[in-house]
Amino acid sequence: MERGSIPMAQNVPVIGLHPDELQWIRMLVALLRHPDPTIPELARQALVYLSRGTSQAATY
Repeated sequence: MERGSIPMAQNVPVIGLHPDELQWIRMLVALLRHPDPTIPELARQALVYLSRGTSQAATY
């Protein structure tokens, strides 16, 4: 374990994330809270694009 890190369980039971995925959630939240209004909008559009792509891939 790294010095200064907080020990965590293997997953976060409320939302089902693994600890190594938390960095991506933190980054996404930071982008969505960015003070420049274009950054959150771009992040939102990227999420819409990705969700459409995964839903289309699931239908094939």
